[in-house]
Amino acid sequence: HVKGKIDNIKLIFLHLPAKKKYDPTVGDLGMIATDGGDGSLEDFAGINLSPNQVNIAAPGSDLNLSKDEIETFKKLGKKATHEEIENCLRQVLLDRFRAYKKNGLAGIKPYVRSKKEFYAGEELKNQILHGPILKKRAPMFHKYALDYPNNKPDGVEESFFWVNSIIDDKPTIALIHRVGMPHGNEGYVYMERHFYISRSHNCLQGIGAAMIHGEDETVVLYATRTSTDQVSGFGSTAKRTIGNKVMGGRMADNFDRARKVLAASKDLSLRNLSLDD
Repeated sequence: HVKGKIDNIKLIFLHLPAKKKYDPTVGDLGMIATDGGDGSLEDFAGINLSPNQVNIAAPGSDLNLSKDEIETFKKLGKKATHEEIENCLRQVLLDRFRAYKKNGLAGIKPYVRSKKEFYAGEELKNQILHGPILKKRAPMFHKYALDYPNNKPDGVEESFFWVNSIIDDKPTIALIHRVGMPHGNEGYVYMERHFYISRSHNCLQGIGAAMIHGEDETVVLYATRTSTDQVSGFGSTAKRTIGNKVMGGRMADNFDRARKVLAASKDLSLRNLSLDD
């Protein structure tokens, strides 16, 4: 339950993701293709690696990459400069954004694993298919979440951005798609999809809804599912239980901080709030 209008919630969610104000793990973020186009390398100019982070984007690291992306990094050679590695990473991210924007879930390249590839697109699709509430309550939005970029309903708005967070003391880059649309007379349904995560997790997807409750008050509902390889093998059940509790507590803290941000957003507009606020 937050004090704030749905229009303000939508503005922050879609166009001015003030994640730095309510998520302490976020270091930097930037919008992608705000003109609705195919994006450019300039959109990723804010992704800068410090000297001790460069190896994370180098061949042989634990970075989530496809076969051809690994080859692209290998071609740089062991003597690649800091700038060359950064530029290569930015190009990989731009290519992944464009492939997803053109082909949706089918355009997400699989991650290379030791024995087999991991298909984040299939995982995200299955998360939607196994969520019965969205299909029942918002069938058009449910279909769009599956078929993106096809079958776009009237009233849908969307945005893309990247986030560079510190998770487990390591930089972690995510490409994020946010999409929302009005639902009923006084509601709003939305989705946040992390269609690429550089490490730690494979992908993440959250579905939510906002409903007017009284004057200038809104009830916000949100559920999220993540995928990771870090809870497989011996003790995986215990690891998953502990991980769920940790993530649940972190999300609760973030929502509490987000509630305060929204409460202070009575006169929000694209002119008076920036990504760094």
